Amino acid sequence: MPGLFSAIPLLFAENAAGAQGPGLINTLIPLLPIPLLFYLLIFRPRQLEERKRNAMLNAMKPKDKVLTAGGIYGTVVSVDKEQDRVVVRVDDDKGIKFAFGRAYIIKVVDSSPEKPADVS
Repeated sequence: MPGLFSAIPLLFAENAAGAQGPGLINTLIPLLPIPLLFYLLIFRPRQLEERKRNAMLNAMKPKDKVLTAGGIYGTVVSVDKEQDRVVVRVDDDKGIKFAFGRAYIIKVVDSSPEKPADVS
C-alpha cells in the first residue's frame, strides 16, 4: 500500500504552469449583495416596527385601554409626554392607578371612540 499513500501529495500539488484562480474582484462580487440583504431583512423591518410603535405611543390618549409590559390591563388616565409617563387606572371601582413609563405600554387594546356612533 505504500504506492497508494505516496500518490496523495501528487494529487494536491499545484501545477506551476496552470491557470491562476479567480482574481480578487471576482471573489468579492458575490459578497456585495450580503449587506443589502442584511439591511432589507433585519434593519428595515425593525425600523418600520419602531415607527409604528412610536405612532401608537404618540396617539395614546386618556380613556384608551392599554396592556403594559407587566401584563396589566388598564385605562389611560393621563399622558405626560415631557416626563415620558403614563398614568393607568387598573381598577375602576377602587380607583387604583399606576404610573408607568411610556416605553412599558405594549399596545393599545381598545381606543376610545371620538364620538359615539348614531344608531338611528
